[in-house]
Amino acid sequence: MIAPVLGSVAVQAFIDENTVRGIMVVAAVADPSALDEARRTLTALRLKGQERIHFKSERDTRRRAICSALVTLDIHVRVYHAAELAPKIGRPRCLEALVGDLAELPLSRLVLEQDDSTVKSDRRILFEATGKHGLRDRLTYHHLRAKQEPMLWIPDAVAWCLAKGGEWPARVRPLISKTMTVE
Repeated sequence: MIAPVLGSVAVQAFIDENTVRGIMVVAAVADPSALDEARRTLTALRLKGQERIHFKSERDTRRRAICSALVTLDIHVRVYHAAELAPKIGRPRCLEALVGDLAELPLSRLVLEQDDSTVKSDRRILFEATGKHGLRDRLTYHHLRAKQEPMLWIPDAVAWCLAKGGEWPARVRPLISKTMTVE
């Protein structure tokens, strides 16, 4: 696994969320040199005819196998959880916290899973946050559908596991380098 604080190589972050208990925004952070291998691994995990891996739709045996593969990837995950806030209030706060937190890394690109109902708001929040943290000149952000970007399957899986509880958080814990409570 890569070090929680990366060197001078511009890293990328892939963002998804879970709204089971408040809102949890999860960022999978990777060095660009690790992306091809991670995407190959993730794509190979799809079942025949499956466009993407969506954890809530998988069977437990598949979830276990996917988690086992995820922890071998050269990525790390940061979690921003606003358990006491409604998603409409918590999402902007989590995104702001994410940008501020990731500002310590040589971050060049954010990719968020596209939810048409939040794209406009996300763009406004990210524009403000990147300005506030001096990232506007070096950070780009995009919304993509999960079937377009396999790296989005990682935060989906981690968020599901953390929200589900039971055996699942332990299965993804090796990936998690930081967890922040957002109020």
